[in-house]
Amino acid sequence: MSANPESTLVTAATRALAILDIFTMEEPHLGLSEIARRVRLAKSTTLRLLKTLESSGYAVQNDNAQWRLGPATASLGARYQIAFDIRENIEPALRRLSDSIGEDTSFFVRDGGRRIRLVKVQYPDAQHNRATVGESMPLDRGAAGKVILAAAGQQGKLYDEIRARGYHVTVGEAKVTSASIGVPVFGSRWRIIGALCIGAPAEAGVETKLAGFAPQLKRAAEALSAALSYESDGAAQRLIKARATWHP
Repeated sequence: MSANPESTLVTAATRALAILDIFTMEEPHLGLSEIARRVRLAKSTTLRLLKTLESSGYAVQNDNAQWRLGPATASLGARYQIAFDIRENIEPALRRLSDSIGEDTSFFVRDGGRRIRLVKVQYPDAQHNRATVGESMPLDRGAAGKVILAAAGQQGKLYDEIRARGYHVTVGEAKVTSASIGVPVFGSRWRIIGALCIGAPAEAGVETKLAGFAPQLKRAAEALSAALSYESDGAAQRLIKARATWHP
């Protein structure tokens, strides 16, 4: 009787995952013979699985003919982590802030030379545009983009000023009808991971109004940065102390 094709596919997937699981921080590089021994497979079978993983970026062979995890595993882990962070930390922080100030709030991340609106909380009574999650915008226009650039070390007087005060306000810059204030959010090892932003219509007096939210917005960003830093209970205090000098 021939093997069930579905069963064969599941077995192959299980074997491939078993190969990925044997790499550790203590043993990041392993040879083919050792991998085959640990997963209890023939070397020929193990090599085919490794080549399949390599084709998708999940395994890489170095110049010494040893194997290691590929960049796709890092991407997968990062996607899992950001999904967890959105559910557990980022979205609740935005919702608390939005409820407190009565305005729309967003969280942006960098994507090459642009920024992506990763999360948005829309306040029910806010008179603002209906920006959407996943929206791609210029990195060098708008408050969120400029605080990300400043935290990443962009040179220039404007970025020095942003680093000194810890926030930035723009009116009609990224969108003619919109104004915003942004502050940086840091993750592990104080690396910039995004920007917390309050949006409002570009109307008379909005710059002063948004600047008035700066202390509250910075406190929210500090708390979120501490939650995303995955460090000890002292993370929040260290972030607060570092706020005035957040040069990379």
